Amino acid sequence: MIFDYPGYELQFIQKRRIKDGSAHLFSFLYKFCSPVTDLQYVLTADYHEGDFFAIKFYAKMHRKSDFKYYLITNRGDVGNLLVTCLKCVPLLLGEYPTASFGFVGSRTYDKNSRKMEGYSNTQRFKIYREFVSKKIGTGLFQHFEYEEVSGYLLINQKCGVDPNIKERQLVSMLAATYNDLPNP
Repeated sequence: MIFDYPGYELQFIQKRRIKDGSAHLFSFLYKFCSPVTDLQYVLTADYHEGDFFAIKFYAKMHRKSDFKYYLITNRGDVGNLLVTCLKCVPLLLGEYPTASFGFVGSRTYDKNSRKMEGYSNTQRFKIYREFVSKKIGTGLFQHFEYEEVSGYLLINQKCGVDPNIKERQLVSMLAATYNDLPNP
């Protein structure tokens, strides 16, 4: 896979406070458009206790679906979409210089057969893992992979704590915060 895509411009939409009592404190919402897919996308950077952002995106046309992060469009342009998502990292580091980041390669949901991919080593995770490991080096971030849940963490080495300790803290916080994943 070639990784030299330019990506698209991210446009800030809003900062949304979260008051559900969880470690998820607020979200930054951005939008971008792909001329290749002719779709608009929403990128969400969910800020959590522990100076951590979970990065997510979905096609705007799926915004009302409970499965918005699981649906695929089959229109291509994956490289530009992923580069665009990564563009939020330096933007957020400008305001949160010690922040760490993470994502999950969501399970794919097929609306026609009503089948959902398993949690472990999803097809999206495989692509995201390869992409992120090539685009984001190890100078600022230590990389952690979790095939069993298709998760990936980038622990900021400027976080003031040993990255291995920070990783364990974030894994614990994420397990408590995201314990209600949907099933069809």
